[in-house]
Amino acid sequence: MAIKNTNFSFEKIDDLFKNSKKIFFVGIGGISLSTIATFCLQCGKEIYGYDQKRSKESAKLEAYAKIKYYSTPDSVYGMDLVIYSNAIGEDNFEYQGAKKLQIPTLSRANFLGYIASRCKNSIVISGTHGKSTTTSFLARILDYAGYSPSVFCGAKMKDYDSAYLKGSGECGVFEGCEYMDSFLSFEPTICGILNIEYDHPDYFESYEDVLSSFTKFISQSKKAVVNIDDKGVNSILGLIGKNRIVTFSLRDKGADYYASLKNDGFVCYHDKKKVLEAPLNLRGEHFALDAICASVIALELGASPIAISYALSEATGVKRRLEFIKKLDTGLSVFEDYAHHPTEILAAYSSLKEMGFKKILCAFQAHTFSRTHYLYDGFLSSLSKFDELIILPTFCARENNEFGVSESELARALGGTFVDTLEKMVSLVKESKCDCAVIMGAGDITEFKSFL
Repeated sequence: MAIKNTNFSFEKIDDLFKNSKKIFFVGIGGISLSTIATFCLQCGKEIYGYDQKRSKESAKLEAYAKIKYYSTPDSVYGMDLVIYSNAIGEDNFEYQGAKKLQIPTLSRANFLGYIASRCKNSIVISGTHGKSTTTSFLARILDYAGYSPSVFCGAKMKDYDSAYLKGSGECGVFEGCEYMDSFLSFEPTICGILNIEYDHPDYFESYEDVLSSFTKFISQSKKAVVNIDDKGVNSILGLIGKNRIVTFSLRDKGADYYASLKNDGFVCYHDKKKVLEAPLNLRGEHFALDAICASVIALELGASPIAISYALSEATGVKRRLEFIKKLDTGLSVFEDYAHHPTEILAAYSSLKEMGFKKILCAFQAHTFSRTHYLYDGFLSSLSKFDELIILPTFCARENNEFGVSESELARALGGTFVDTLEKMVSLVKESKCDCAVIMGAGDITEFKSFL
């Protein structure tokens, strides 16, 4: 189990931050913590950090920060503050060292909530799926509309080649994850809720726990822009005051904002009047809902429809969300996607079909054993859609295999092939007779391009 989030007041964190010259980041190679480290660097702090291996994010910071890739308790000696990622466990040497030396420790989520509190208008995007893409869309819209937002995204935004955008305006856009109740560290001016499903079974014991967490999050927000096409969202609306809710939908004309899809985008109506017509570069209903959510939030902030439409015409989303990689000499088009939940797998499949591909291969690496175990039937159903299937070893992240998960058995149940290396996977991809391949999941599968 990952270390729980701290729950310090913003006043307490402000005091810690102002009085800290040297800050150590445990898990600095991750997208989210590396962006926070960059923020701290820009605030004039000395940056230090540890991660298990060098990443593109940590490599960029090496010119300004002292980073090590081996763990020892004395790494944090002399530090004023230690900020940690949920990806680490309590047995981490740096975390233990900080506790022993009585150095203040602060969770990434708690500190990010503090950063958001410094913004006059803080917008937090949440939901089980689509958070990063929606955050990137809203970043592009508000940037083009002249709001100059600061942005902390959970994935690299293609438009900026970064997960972080330093702005000079009063708006901050943040991705808020429900894992470990991280988003409860925020008190947003506006929150966006895309959908609510059961996920993170290593933390949430039941779907009811997930719903309760989202209810608390919305209750901490002054205004919530929510997708009422989603069953989970609808199930909690009665528990929240209607005066803070703004609804959007692709199916319910009674929503505050109703949208209909076009071949190249969508049209949005408010009080039965057309308020926005916008193009989209990404195919698939889930991408459209992400763009609609971002657009409604922007409209509620006062952004002009012209600015929103123009921004979306150029917006390209985030890395590893049906990102086209290359077309092989065999004619096979290769895409990469981060999908690691059955619903996300189905969404990726539907988008590829909408693009016109006839036969699709999926190479899949699961993210955590607990998710595979508890959502097993969903994985069987979603992965069975593909014409060819390759299963790789699970990205265990913070877990041990206490569930008896067998990737080879999963492959056999689906009529697919289990392979234990990226080289073998890429070899099978190159031999495929399909017209499309999607390399999907988390972990070291992201390194497949070096073998392609």
